[in-house]
Amino acid sequence: MTVDVRARRAVPGDEDEIIRLRHQMAFAVWGIEAPPADDVHHLAALKKARSWLEAGEGAGTVCFVIDAPDGDGLAASAVGAVDERLPSYRNPSGLSGYVYGVCTDDRYRRRGYSRLVMRALLDWYIAQGVPRVELHASEYGEALYRELGFDNPGGVALTWWAPQE
Repeated sequence: MTVDVRARRAVPGDEDEIIRLRHQMAFAVWGIEAPPADDVHHLAALKKARSWLEAGEGAGTVCFVIDAPDGDGLAASAVGAVDERLPSYRNPSGLSGYVYGVCTDDRYRRRGYSRLVMRALLDWYIAQGVPRVELHASEYGEALYRELGFDNPGGVALTWWAPQE
């Protein structure tokens, strides 16, 4: 018997699972352990993340997920954001997308779930008239993203973090 697996828009109540998957991705890619459940900074971040995910498109974000086949939580997720930048010749709308938080639970890897949530997210970007989408690929996802049409943008991607007080 074949199970029909589909990506769906995240709904209220999916927030904790989306956050769990992001922690799993952070550990797999950067070795960052999830903080203790009672850590005050972690709790504040979770509260803000929940309200942000609940706001969805109102916060300029969208998330697509796949339910775990065994009915226990989510198997995969992909979060996308839209921001407006200075319009240009190549992007007269100035709309730009950013993909992050693409993760498949360890139990469901190698089944095409990341591809399904990414395809749903890219289709959503197209429907919104967003002509440009960026992401930072880990070694695990790079081949998939290239297959989906992502390429090197030119230049060097750099990140600056403000000093912590």
